[in-house]
Amino acid sequence: RRFFSLIRQNEMIEYKLKAIEEKHLLSTLLYLYENGESIKTEIYSNVSRNPRMPLKLDLLEECGLITMDRGTTTTIKLTEKGTRVASHIQMIENDL
Repeated sequence: RRFFSLIRQNEMIEYKLKAIEEKHLLSTLLYLYENGESIKTEIYSNVSRNPRMPLKLDLLEECGLITMDRGTTTTIKLTEKGTRVASHIQMIENDL
């Protein structure tokens, strides 16, 4: 059982890494890191108007990097984990 558990963990890690490789995901994380909680339309205006952005936001939420409050307007913010990841991405960007 432990073997299958490890396989599932590895598959999940691979899935999350592939998710981060999606276009505009790193930019979205950095935008939220630099600007704080934002509404969905702000992200569309400042990051991308790609028709797949709703799916990409869902993917970030599924990975535990953002939360979305789906009220009258959808408010998006980084989770603690998302903030940690975004800070690392920003450090890498600064080093380049």
